[in-house]
Amino acid sequence: MAFDKTVAAPIQLDKYARDARTWEQAARFSHAAAVQLFTCDNKIVTCISAATLAHQALEMFLKAALIVEGMTVFNPKHLHRLDPAMGLTKHDCIWGHQLVGHAKLLSARRPEFDLNEATMIPFYFPHEGPMSLERGFAVFDPFFFELRYPGELVDMDSVGPDDVLMFQCLVDAIKPFLKSIT
Repeated sequence: MAFDKTVAAPIQLDKYARDARTWEQAARFSHAAAVQLFTCDNKIVTCISAATLAHQALEMFLKAALIVEGMTVFNPKHLHRLDPAMGLTKHDCIWGHQLVGHAKLLSARRPEFDLNEATMIPFYFPHEGPMSLERGFAVFDPFFFELRYPGELVDMDSVGPDDVLMFQCLVDAIKPFLKSIT
């Protein structure tokens, strides 16, 4: 049996990899859907779906803001398959679903996006206050991994209809970094 030394085919950037406007528009759709589900009459039943959509919206808003800052939505593990003329490095890539990680990248590029800011998120049960922006993103981080599919909850505390308050504060904190695209 011969060993196959076939080199993986070259790949191109996705057409939306640097399109902040499209990422921001998609985030607005998920934001609206999450708010609707967090606040509907049957919100106890819809909170899990609201939370997963809220995470998705926050992730897309952060990625849109990072695109504005010159980053590209691309998996850095595949850089070796990308045309070197693109000039993309791993430091230019935004990838994954970690809200805190994405928020830290934005804060590093825009220091006025202060993750230690603790006046924006209101105190509400079961969360202790005051809560920093970084802690707020950390609350939403496990929603992607732990609520999308049935499974044991490991990293998250709870989810409830009042989480719409924190969600909206986090969205409001990101929005100033999207003004150049809207």
